[in-house]
Amino acid sequence: RIKALEEEIKVMKERYRILAETTPALLFEYKPAEDTMVFFYNFPDNKKRWEISNYKEFVKKDPLVHPDHVKTFMNVLMKASKSPEKGELEYLSKVSTGEFEWHRTYYSSIVDEQGKVISVLGRIHNIHESVTEKQQMQHRVETDTLTGLYNRGAISEKVCNWLKANPTGEAYMVMIDVDNFKTINDMYGHSVGDDVLREVAKLLQSCFGDTGIFSRFGGDEFVGFVTDEPVVCVQSKADCFMQRMEDEISAVEQQVHCSIGIAGRLSKYDEFEDLFNRSDNAMYQAKKAGKNRYYVYKE
Repeated sequence: RIKALEEEIKVMKERYRILAETTPALLFEYKPAEDTMVFFYNFPDNKKRWEISNYKEFVKKDPLVHPDHVKTFMNVLMKASKSPEKGELEYLSKVSTGEFEWHRTYYSSIVDEQGKVISVLGRIHNIHESVTEKQQMQHRVETDTLTGLYNRGAISEKVCNWLKANPTGEAYMVMIDVDNFKTINDMYGHSVGDDVLREVAKLLQSCFGDTGIFSRFGGDEFVGFVTDEPVVCVQSKADCFMQRMEDEISAVEQQVHCSIGIAGRLSKYDEFEDLFNRSDNAMYQAKKAGKNRYYVYKE
């Protein structure tokens, strides 16, 4: 049995040697018992071996993995160090320039005769170019080309996903319609009208910040989705936005105003259409009351 095990280990080491010599990637071996990480570089201009002792402490002081991803990376590594695991993980990791780029790691636990993990082996591939290209393509698909905000399809999908993932989360939909926009187009031309819409988009992002996502839903209509804030905060930001529209939009000489409808989530069963219809109704109430104001939907 021991001889068979030794032969198996010998074959496994030979496979690993061949892999190390033929794979154009960064290979690694982590030894849990010693808390040692060894990186094997296998690039035309770099064949070095880098051994890091006390790896857990090293990661705390000088993480090679991006701070946002290091916890996930270490959790996966520690899990694979305690019981047999095999898988892959994508994360941002530091490269020679000091910048962080996307990498994919394939890893597998190696166990002894008793089934105890003695090391974790893996290979790391730089996938930054393909990830960046995919992100850029996704951005083009989701973005309104005029304003840089999300388009109709993107915000619909993102709101639906958030509502499903947060069944009890507080959320509000904000519907914005630029008052008398047709008059602006007629007086100044569509090019100037486009400039106004761009300025509106920038003010929306500035006033609502990270608490909301916004889209140009069509024409001069914008739809926003604000989460994890009480309605009084949403109202305060709507006030700020309307005042800044009046003071800061410079594409036309006249002041630009808007009508806003705000509708909150009423049930965990609410879907995008429910919030949209209520905020749309509230916006028309604001229009009906004289424009240049916001209205909060009430049951």
